[in-house]
Amino acid sequence: MTSDSTAMSPGRLSSDSQDISPHNNKHIHRSTSPFFDPNSESAPLLQGGDAQGPSYGTQSRSRPSSLALRSSHEFAPAANDQKNKRRWPIIVALSSLTVAVLLTLIFGFAAPAAVKSYAQQAVVFTPQRLSVDSATSSGVSLRVQGNVTLDGQRVNQKPVRDIGRFATWIAKEVELGESKVNVYLPEYDNVLVGTASLPAVNLNIREGHINHIDIITDLASGDVAGIRQVADDWMNGRLGQLRIKSAANVPIKSGIINIGKQVISTDLQLDNVPALPSISVLKLNIHENPLTPQDPSVAVEVSVGISNDYALSIAIPPLGFDILVPNCQPFDPYILVANATTNTVDVQPAAPAIVDVSGIIQQLPSELTKACPGKKDSPLDQIISGYMKGHQTTIYVRGADSPSHKTPLWMVNLLKSVTIPVPVTGHDFGQMIKNFSMTDVHFSMPDPFAEPNSPDSQPKVSAVVQVVVDLPQEMNFDVDIPRVRANVDVFYHGNKFGFLDLRKWQHANATRTNGTDSEDPLLFVTFGIKDGPLQVTDSDIFSEIVQSLLFGDKSVVLDLEALVDGKLVTTLGQFTIHDIPAQGSIKVNPPFGSSVGGLINPKVESLDIVHTTQSTVLVQATVNFTNPTPYSASIPFIDCLLLSNGTAIAHITGHAMSIVPGNNTGVSIDVLWSPLASSGDAGVIAGRKFLSNYISGLNTTLTLQSHKGSIPSQPGIGQALSNIKIDFPVPKLEAPDDSDDDSDGDSNGNPHFIKDATLHVWSSTSVFTLSSPLHKSTFYINSINATAFYNHTEPVGRIDYGLPFAVPPRISQTPRLPVELYLNGVGYEAVKRAFGGTLRMDARAEVGVTLGEYSTTVFYQGKGIGAKIRI
Repeated sequence: MTSDSTAMSPGRLSSDSQDISPHNNKHIHRSTSPFFDPNSESAPLLQGGDAQGPSYGTQSRSRPSSLALRSSHEFAPAANDQKNKRRWPIIVALSSLTVAVLLTLIFGFAAPAAVKSYAQQAVVFTPQRLSVDSATSSGVSLRVQGNVTLDGQRVNQKPVRDIGRFATWIAKEVELGESKVNVYLPEYDNVLVGTASLPAVNLNIREGHINHIDIITDLASGDVAGIRQVADDWMNGRLGQLRIKSAANVPIKSGIINIGKQVISTDLQLDNVPALPSISVLKLNIHENPLTPQDPSVAVEVSVGISNDYALSIAIPPLGFDILVPNCQPFDPYILVANATTNTVDVQPAAPAIVDVSGIIQQLPSELTKACPGKKDSPLDQIISGYMKGHQTTIYVRGADSPSHKTPLWMVNLLKSVTIPVPVTGHDFGQMIKNFSMTDVHFSMPDPFAEPNSPDSQPKVSAVVQVVVDLPQEMNFDVDIPRVRANVDVFYHGNKFGFLDLRKWQHANATRTNGTDSEDPLLFVTFGIKDGPLQVTDSDIFSEIVQSLLFGDKSVVLDLEALVDGKLVTTLGQFTIHDIPAQGSIKVNPPFGSSVGGLINPKVESLDIVHTTQSTVLVQATVNFTNPTPYSASIPFIDCLLLSNGTAIAHITGHAMSIVPGNNTGVSIDVLWSPLASSGDAGVIAGRKFLSNYISGLNTTLTLQSHKGSIPSQPGIGQALSNIKIDFPVPKLEAPDDSDDDSDGDSNGNPHFIKDATLHVWSSTSVFTLSSPLHKSTFYINSINATAFYNHTEPVGRIDYGLPFAVPPRISQTPRLPVELYLNGVGYEAVKRAFGGTLRMDARAEVGVTLGEYSTTVFYQGKGIGAKIRI
């Protein structure tokens, strides 16, 4: 720090004999001073300087010896010598007077401007310590310690530098008397900042000499309103530079020369105004006030670190402050939320100041919790949400009445007129929610009649959500979260495929566990979601997930990224926090593998014909199956294709289905048999082959596949899932009733369409017992072209019958059908041996079938059919 000084005024630099110092310590002085004593000159002049010379200052003069006196009388000089003796003192006096006059002329009239310029440029003040000893009723008592010196190298003009060096060498020291210095700000209408009372001080002004000063001055405050304007500009970043003007009427004295009072003024330009000190919150503790249990309130304790890069030492007395927060709009008045006080703060040089602040929040003002115009959030909602997301929030501190009577009134009034913005960076609570998980997940399919892209057209999820909240250690008061809502993005392998819309508030329960010294307290929040829409945004990824669920051998993990809103209930009232980030996952564990159809294990309870056309049959079926997943689902409508060997032959449709984990019984589905409409001629062939294998009791497999119209309101989902094919075995034909006859089935015990047969040899007819798969509907056999075999290859007989007959539900018998026996074959011999008994035979038949308006031909193959042989 440098200070421009005008202490080197022209008046104080006049000639002074005391500034001409001896050159050594032997007390031998030059006789060039204009203030010599004439009586002391004769001896050195007459003796050629051999005798002891006179001394000045504090040295006493020696008296001449008696020998010298006698010699002066005994040897009297000539007349010329006497004349010369009288002339020398006159010459010396005139010479000395001339020098004095010249010096006066030079420093008093010729060089004042140069000396002043030299002083202003050369003076250097280096502060070592600036401390406030105490506060007074009008200001502060300020102690300034530092070094003052003159450095001629700082003066650019050589003539000025030379004159200044010579003048200060002559003057050597100056004494500045007591004075008052007024400090003004010219750019602010010359507002008076303050007045300093300076004590007297002596300075050695020779170049390079270091003067250590240690003075105590009383600094009185000036115009408080003007100072407030400057402070506002500084705190709002509008103070780029600042001009400071000081003026004082200083009495100056140099030696025995009293120069008198000189008006000294300086004008200092600060191009780089120091920035506001950085403020950091070191500790924050918010807890219920134990002193007022009958009147709930919250106590806030804050430790703030304030940077101090300067050699400043000060003891700040106890102060009072109002704590304010922003309103809805920047131009709205700030909202007062608390009163705070500080203890005495000791500020040490070049060291951060630690300020402990304590405050009480009695209640939240209504304007703080009321929703802002046109918004759903209140100012408090915005502040809390920003703080918990780690954003910088600005609070405002304004002076208030001091808690101590020792605090000067001027300081209180000054602080009351200034509002200081304090940026507070919130904690980054990105990991505040430590866990976000779902259990008891229930999926609901979309409403098929909903408008596309509406919430009802989306799959829905119901679940119990469990959230573990890592509360900040600063929050040492009870917190309840009665309601929660969230938007949840769902990812698979890092790729987002949809989001769960939980924008509706859900009721929640919260339980707090207090943390230890090393752990934060936890808040366990549980809430249920009911029919939250799952918006699928990437159908390809969604299809990949379903395939992994159905056919993979590893667990499928769906990652969740949520923004959670919560209603918080505290001692002071209720407010809302917004967009708290949370992460979690849903782990789907069942390893289905490729045998998902086997795990489903479907069984048909009944088949009812609802409607027929020439090419279609609508069948209503009741089935039982197993849901191997831990998830339930509600399916208002779904339509899938049934494929046989890759060819679509039918549609299977479900209405208002409710699927639960484990066994599901009595589930009603509609099957529309439509091979021609589904796949044309190829479908007809594939359908005929499937029916032939089915009634023949062979192992048959169908494939379930979605298509674009599977979910009418969400064609994209159905199309995305169309490449997922689920194979499942078709249930065997069950024996309808209570027969325990071993003939009910083939040699492997598999039931089939022909339950048994009776062959009448003499009449060459046969009667068959049929087991109809239809429990309520009758179909007709229009024609039979069949051959029976013994031992799989030896023909026994042939039936060719063209008259239709009915096959009612459950067990029925055919009319006597004519049989053409092969009498010369091995099979006939076997028939004869089986008279009165039973012979197991195979059968191959082409059967024409009619069901309502629908007709087709199937090929039947029966093995191990028990035929009773009768005469």
